[in-house]
Amino acid sequence: MWLVMLLPFLAVPNGLAIPVAGVSIRVDQLAACILVVPLTASVLIGARRIRLDSTMGWLAAILAMNLVATALNSPAPLYSVLQCVSLVSVWLMYVLVVNFLDTREVMDAFLRRWLWAAIAGSVIGIGAFVLASFGVDLGGAEVSQAAAERLTKAFGAYGVMVEPNIFGSFTAAALVASIVLLAGLPRDGSATKELRLAAWTAGISAVGLVLSFTRAAWLGTVLALAYCLGAAGRAWAGEGRRRGVGKALAVVAVVIVVLLLAPGNAANLFRFKLLNLVNLQSQTAVVRLLTYSIALDQTTAHPIIGWGTYTFAPLVAEGNDFQQFENWRNLWIGDFGLLALHDTGVIGLGLWCGMLWSVLARGVRTVNSLRAMDARTTLHVVALVGAVISLLIPFLTTTGFSLGYPWLVIGLLGAHARLAATEPGLPEPAPASPAALPLPADAT
Repeated sequence: MWLVMLLPFLAVPNGLAIPVAGVSIRVDQLAACILVVPLTASVLIGARRIRLDSTMGWLAAILAMNLVATALNSPAPLYSVLQCVSLVSVWLMYVLVVNFLDTREVMDAFLRRWLWAAIAGSVIGIGAFVLASFGVDLGGAEVSQAAAERLTKAFGAYGVMVEPNIFGSFTAAALVASIVLLAGLPRDGSATKELRLAAWTAGISAVGLVLSFTRAAWLGTVLALAYCLGAAGRAWAGEGRRRGVGKALAVVAVVIVVLLLAPGNAANLFRFKLLNLVNLQSQTAVVRLLTYSIALDQTTAHPIIGWGTYTFAPLVAEGNDFQQFENWRNLWIGDFGLLALHDTGVIGLGLWCGMLWSVLARGVRTVNSLRAMDARTTLHVVALVGAVISLLIPFLTTTGFSLGYPWLVIGLLGAHARLAATEPGLPEPAPASPAALPLPADAT
């Protein structure tokens, strides 16, 4: 269990990789592969029963579709198969979390570890940005004039993560979850430590989110918060709750005002991105649309089954060794929906949509099951649903589902759903849709 509890921290440095047998593997992937051994062993000796759910079924179908498309159409079959293996090692985190987290106490502890990991990852990114802004460039932030004025690279903080977009989506999920906790936790002294942790997470991740300079993550945060807090209605309208949420939002406001009024490249770019929040004619949007148009043009050749796993770069190289090109890793489709369509066709895209819908629908059903019996756990589930929703918008501009941290959040949500469905005495959950998230009127 100690290694399971380390997964939130191991998922943070996803921009760092370890060379193993000629390939690069991240530490969370390595931990996931190691954890498969005790899980398998405990199942074989009868000490544990493997727990399967609908999300795992969807993921298995998506993997099968990737393998079929790779076998039939990939211009680089070995590369595509290796990428399938990489995806499996990431998706294993969902299986591991659902199977190892088998009590409410363990799930709550895992949630706390995730919030601490969010604080740690945010602090690293913020520190890197501040140091780089003062001329001490240790990595972890891009603040160059070329990146700010000509957008040659993604400007912003990223710490030990892949890029600012990934850092932005990571901090967005943490901010949404922590604000939901701040809004719903009781102020009677029974949740003092949890409130303090949520407040620190909200404040620090808010600064990290702004310094990521990621418009999609900003939008995802706003939409997810509007969804969760709007659905709460009067249940979380107490003075103490408004004050807690107000403090977190005040931190965001202060950082925004400072960047709006400050001189320099960072402030200029921030003002540009804020004014062009949904401008499809901005320079970065034009580059993305060009990439997407190329991907769609390639998709027309195999619209039903797709080209195979991560075949965009080999196709652009037109038969050349694409891995010899400088920055060849930038030849990718930064949209999880379009990536699914390109790699696995209409069938694969349908499977992805079904999987994401099932994740959110199961979360809502869990809220329905628990709201009359366990207000604290219900609040945790709502926070996790909000975190997942916040990822969907930024992942339309970067493919974060190939990394481990979203699957830990989805896995924790799946663990709550699995336990709620098996606990004795709980009412049969009513059918639910992610479009309407019912929240407990007695959340206190």
